[in-house]
Amino acid sequence: MHYSKLRAASRARRILFLFAVAAATLALPLAGSNAANPGSGTVSGSNTSVSWTGAFAIATAGGCSGPNDPTCDNFRLTIQPPSYSFQVRIELMPVGDWDMSVFAPDGALAGSSGNGPNQLEIVTLTNPAAGTYTVAAAPFAPLVGPDGNSYTASATIVPFSTGAQPPPGTEPISYADYPAPNGLGGDAGEPSIGADLKSGNVMFQAGLQALRVTFDDTLSPGTATWKDVSFPTASLASLDPIGFIDQRTNRWFSSQLSGTTSLAAFTDDDGANWLPSEGGPLNGGVDHQTFGGGPYHAPLGRTPAYPDAVYYCSQDLVAALCARSDTGGATFHPAVPIYTTECGGLHGHVKVGPDGTVYVPNKGCGGAQGVAVSEDNGVTWSIRTVPGSTNGAWDPSVGVASDGTVYFGYDDGDGHARVAVSHDHGRSWTNVRDVGVPFSIAHSAFPAVVAGDGDRAAFAFLGTSYTGAGAFGDDPKWPGVWSLYVATTYDGGNTWTTVDATLGDPVQKGTICGGGFNGCDNGTRNLLDFMDATVDNQGRVLVGIADGCIDACITGGPNSFTALATIARQVNGKRLFAKFDANTVPAAPNLSGKALAGSPPSNLLTWAAPYNGGSPITGYNVYRKTAGTAYALLASVGGGSTSYSDTQLAAGQTYTYKVSAVNANGEGAASNEVTPTPPPPPADPCVEPGVQVISDGTGDALDQNPAHDVQWVSVAEPQSIGAGNIEFIVKVSSLQSVPANTTWPVIFKSADGADHFVRMKTDPLGAVSFGYGNGTTVSDSATAALASSKYTADGVIRIVVPRSAVGAAVGSSLTDFLIRVRVESGTGSALTPDNAPDSLARTGSYAVKGNENCSTPKPDLAVTGNDITVSGLKGAGNDQVIVAVVHNLGTAAASGVKVQISVDGAQVGAVQTIGGIVAGGTGRASVTWDTHGKNGSHTIAATADPGNTVSESNEGNNTGSKSVTVQGGKVR
Repeated sequence: MHYSKLRAASRARRILFLFAVAAATLALPLAGSNAANPGSGTVSGSNTSVSWTGAFAIATAGGCSGPNDPTCDNFRLTIQPPSYSFQVRIELMPVGDWDMSVFAPDGALAGSSGNGPNQLEIVTLTNPAAGTYTVAAAPFAPLVGPDGNSYTASATIVPFSTGAQPPPGTEPISYADYPAPNGLGGDAGEPSIGADLKSGNVMFQAGLQALRVTFDDTLSPGTATWKDVSFPTASLASLDPIGFIDQRTNRWFSSQLSGTTSLAAFTDDDGANWLPSEGGPLNGGVDHQTFGGGPYHAPLGRTPAYPDAVYYCSQDLVAALCARSDTGGATFHPAVPIYTTECGGLHGHVKVGPDGTVYVPNKGCGGAQGVAVSEDNGVTWSIRTVPGSTNGAWDPSVGVASDGTVYFGYDDGDGHARVAVSHDHGRSWTNVRDVGVPFSIAHSAFPAVVAGDGDRAAFAFLGTSYTGAGAFGDDPKWPGVWSLYVATTYDGGNTWTTVDATLGDPVQKGTICGGGFNGCDNGTRNLLDFMDATVDNQGRVLVGIADGCIDACITGGPNSFTALATIARQVNGKRLFAKFDANTVPAAPNLSGKALAGSPPSNLLTWAAPYNGGSPITGYNVYRKTAGTAYALLASVGGGSTSYSDTQLAAGQTYTYKVSAVNANGEGAASNEVTPTPPPPPADPCVEPGVQVISDGTGDALDQNPAHDVQWVSVAEPQSIGAGNIEFIVKVSSLQSVPANTTWPVIFKSADGADHFVRMKTDPLGAVSFGYGNGTTVSDSATAALASSKYTADGVIRIVVPRSAVGAAVGSSLTDFLIRVRVESGTGSALTPDNAPDSLARTGSYAVKGNENCSTPKPDLAVTGNDITVSGLKGAGNDQVIVAVVHNLGTAAASGVKVQISVDGAQVGAVQTIGGIVAGGTGRASVTWDTHGKNGSHTIAATADPGNTVSESNEGNNTGSKSVTVQGGKVR
């Protein structure tokens, strides 16, 4: 299938074409209705082809919303499957600019194509089910041909066979995932990644942020530290971010699209210092820029300024263009076309081979996928396609190995993830493999390929096994679930080992909308156009992704529609460079531990499988010690285990653990030490159990009665207990059996120094009551506590009283807490099996908040004038793209954020939807503004959440504005 992904700039350029033909349109007779001629047809094993034509129609500058859109030319295509495996190849040749969408019998989008004017539109359906499909032609900017028609179209059944392929590989490859923390990388819809082979650091372009990631591999999997090292002029609002590292020099480029060039800078020390770049040629394209670099092709060689050639390629209305820099990316020569009508849609990322050959992949070149290749340093270009491939939905990707072998990864027209190999710069291809077979991948997205030695490469992609149509449509109810998969070859592409690199953690739930600018009205476009992959200085594969499913989404909730910068980093498996293959003992595991208060209590130890040293891990040894003993082997578990639960615990004893991994070469280094302790209650007075004021060891009650065994005391003021009230919580080991004649009293002082108490008490018959009073004589009569007071069998006692009754004024402190569990004798004396603190020295403090002052986390959407930019477009037209960046300054994520952009108070375009913005993150919205006849000063305003549907902590900062001047249709 082929899905259109028109971006803001390219769509606007097509609108310029629309304006260019508008005058001619006015002189043409209008069609009576939008109807193909004929209006329907059938393809089958006996009738393999059908054709139709379309008359001129009024330009809409838009797509088709569904199979019955009255603004589109709708042809009903009935498919009767033949007895053999087949494809239906649907072609539309426009006069002017028509787009094509194909809708399945159930109305879901089965495929689409949206190239530039006069370019062939192709959709390929592979083994489609029987039924009537709708081929909808959208009159974006049509013209009339010599025969009086505005397009010709056909649908043809062709036999289809993928051929036999060997079984998949079995290399034990695994990955660890590293999401960006603390509000970093929240707008990473189009991520770029590059590893510095000298420093070992990794650079990650996440929207406007250039992030440096440092890994510590003392333990395995290692730990990551993220830092924002953005350069100011390369972090301004734009339509397209891109990052690239030249691994021969370790120079990193950050680029933000700006009209026919970009705002760019480069760094040779991972963001510590930057130099500005010209950003690209002045005559470049206006969309989808890409940076690349590598050695010069003979006969050229290194220049005094920089050893490598740097390339900037970008997409224009029809053509794509590339420019070369001989100054290390500081300045660029004028761009030259790499293709005009030979290919359509958006191209992929430029790559340079070790001999200086330059490759730019494309998903649609005459119905096949292929590469534009230059063997003379970007002066001339040839198109070389992969036989048997069909137009895809997303940018394909090229990885070039150290010997020049080319690995071409792509999502084929049937949605499957395929890879092909060339040893002659793309002139011929071999080892075409479907690498998604082990996981039954039906749809794939965002191919990213990286290569190492000549026979080694990795191909990363997002994939889902759900087979239904609509994977890249805008239906928010589409049920597919996407994971990151990485396929790796060690034999030149003959066999591939494919693994789920985000096992148990989806990257996206639902559609990955490919509608582009204004094409995803339901807010489903959080993951944009591509992801990226690199190899580090140890030969590990790293994949940079945008994670659309975080927090509650991971554990079963709906998709979060985020775009969080995340790195999947290889842990196990052979590396992309054979010199880093090892055969040694395993690395030290990264151990975690926590205490669980179940029955029986336990200490749970967990770890991820560490680097296995090149030999499978056969087991793990778990060691334990106490403060007074040395480490001793506690248990040995199998190589497939990554956890151990220690239930052999003595009450009140603290244990320390370490774990080591074992393989055929022996036992590896020990992990970090962990000493699990019961987690303290959250120190939030507004949420139970509130703020802990006393803690006590478990199992120290003199009579060993769990109902007498105090663990902790806390104070809380949740809104649920009623305004003006306060709650005292006592935790004992268990109240499965509540003893009679017992008092659980908490004594404390108010700010005026007076003593007060609260208590739970049982009488001789075991009846339970709750009360409070003044002083420290807790066995006397007491005032009944509020009816919401209670206890539960897990050992939690809740005593709720009015604040005023115990001197708990808002802003004051309660201090000097003590609990002494009393077993009453009936004569005024009592036994005290447990005290807290054990020393009887009253302790602890609680600041009274007042539950009327409690609040819940909320987002805070903010826009300022500095967040609004206008990107000028090349050409004589008057369309400008307004971009607004929305910040979430609050403490909770916001989803479905609407953004309204206006000029002089009048709304421009449709209200845009940002799928989600995490707390501390940003999102972007953009519209096209027609500046024709609007010379003079104007005020542009952007408003987040114009309908106030998002509950925010601050509703007063949602709108930002800036003044601009239009002169000659351009914004100054």
